[in-house]
Amino acid sequence: MSIKTKTIIILIILSLTPYIITMGILGNAYRTDIEERVRYDMQNQLDITVDRLDQTLRSLDNDLRFVSSLDVMNDIITQDLDQRIFSLLLLKKNDLDLIGNFFVLDTSERVVASTDIESLGEIYSGPRFEALPIFSTFDERQAGTLLVDYSEENLTRLFPQTDTLRYSMLSSQAALPQDLQRGDYILVERPLEQRPEWRVVLAQDTDFAFSALNRLTRVFFIALVIGVFTIATVAYLIANYIVNPILALSTTARSITRTQDYSQRVAVNRKDEIGQLSTAFNHMISGMQEMIARVREEGENRLKLAQEKDRAEMLQTLSNKLSKYLSPQIYESIFSGEKDVTLSSSRKKLTIFFSDIVNFTGTTDKMESEDLTQLLNQYLDEMTSIALEYGATVDKYIGDAIMIFFGDPHTKGVTEDAVNCVRMAVAMQKRVNELQGEWQAAGFTKPFKIRIGIHTGFCTVGNFGTENRMEYTIIGSSVNLASRIESSARPDSIYLSEDTYLLVKNAFQCIPVESVVPKGLSDPLQLYRVVTMLDEQELIQLDAQGVSLMLEKSQISPQTRQQLQDILQQLDSGSED
Repeated sequence: MSIKTKTIIILIILSLTPYIITMGILGNAYRTDIEERVRYDMQNQLDITVDRLDQTLRSLDNDLRFVSSLDVMNDIITQDLDQRIFSLLLLKKNDLDLIGNFFVLDTSERVVASTDIESLGEIYSGPRFEALPIFSTFDERQAGTLLVDYSEENLTRLFPQTDTLRYSMLSSQAALPQDLQRGDYILVERPLEQRPEWRVVLAQDTDFAFSALNRLTRVFFIALVIGVFTIATVAYLIANYIVNPILALSTTARSITRTQDYSQRVAVNRKDEIGQLSTAFNHMISGMQEMIARVREEGENRLKLAQEKDRAEMLQTLSNKLSKYLSPQIYESIFSGEKDVTLSSSRKKLTIFFSDIVNFTGTTDKMESEDLTQLLNQYLDEMTSIALEYGATVDKYIGDAIMIFFGDPHTKGVTEDAVNCVRMAVAMQKRVNELQGEWQAAGFTKPFKIRIGIHTGFCTVGNFGTENRMEYTIIGSSVNLASRIESSARPDSIYLSEDTYLLVKNAFQCIPVESVVPKGLSDPLQLYRVVTMLDEQELIQLDAQGVSLMLEKSQISPQTRQQLQDILQQLDSGSED
């Protein structure tokens, strides 16, 4: 939305708002005044009508009292009824133009005189609009009852009906007629003084009552439209005067942006704030024109620096990505320049480590691929973290198997490398035992068990492959022997070759196990199983013929100690026999 449009809208809103509010207040006040006047007039007319009805009822009451007090009513006692009572009642009915009948009842409620000839002699059971007792003029005792059956029509016929006013006679408990409940009428009501249980409702059609207001409303809307048009025209002229210089500034700015021609200027023909703005704009363009040359020169220099920085960041990003495919030691040696990326190798004495998951296929055969991926990745991640913690070089992952070696590209000596390798293996076994509990708690009934084989020997280590693609790894018979030792190991055990055992025997308690004949050799190779580290004697493990025992002294209860002692005594007794 342009600033000119916004200015016009703002001017229209500021002008029309008080105008509309004022007109609305006046219209509402006028409507309220008209409604109050209509109600006042209706109430006055209703009061006149109700007073007339009350006067009619008072006249009826007076007539009844007069008739009931006449001497002729003594005939009820003597049962000497004659034409006089009937004539009197008929005369009153005609005088009152009564819709209904008079009845004279004896003390047994039997009709003895009435303007309704057919009811004579019957027990009266009809309506009793008004009933007065008849007392004997001889002894003041009640001789009977004078009552009138007074129809509501006697009153409603007195209503002055017009096209715009509507009277209704309702009981005090009766609801308004449905058509009067719709809200299309102005209503006033008043109860009868003579009959409080009746009320008179006067209704007037709102369309007629507010016809003058409706005409005024149409005039108001016409005036509003004219006012809006007039105000919009004036607002448009004012907006042009205010905004045109600003639009000139905007047009010049866009032209400079499009053409890059900073020689353009805005004409200054006013001395107000907008003229000052135009002058400041011209000064700003002049300053920008002077700075463009310096900015361009500086931009070219910064572009060169940015390109060099981007190239360095790209190389760093690529380096970080490649590091995930290389062992940290290999990665550091390559990027530090210690090793050249060429097809080369060397002969070194290394400690080689192999591990795999026992019966991996059978354990995972019935697992979902997502669960298998989760468990295997967690296992490999945990084992790799331990390997890196001990300074190992992770060579490769072969399915569920891991190949690791110590001694290249960095070494702490053959003995220390071997000790660190076995320590790493013990840490891995311990961590796998912890993971087994977690996996079982997660619902995996067959958690992974691993076996480990370690051998120390000479290997060829270096880059193998082609100039286009190479792999840093180790090869040789020692690698094959380490793999063979691993495949001979029992689940949850660490097997060492004799070469490795001789290097770590002062750091670990080991027991000899079976011998193997490696492929290509004729002499058997003695293997050793790691029991515990000598500096961690809390764990006692024994695995020999006829015995498989693992104890953690800090966890043994007194009852368990007693059971072990009983077993030893039984063994001693058996040997004596």
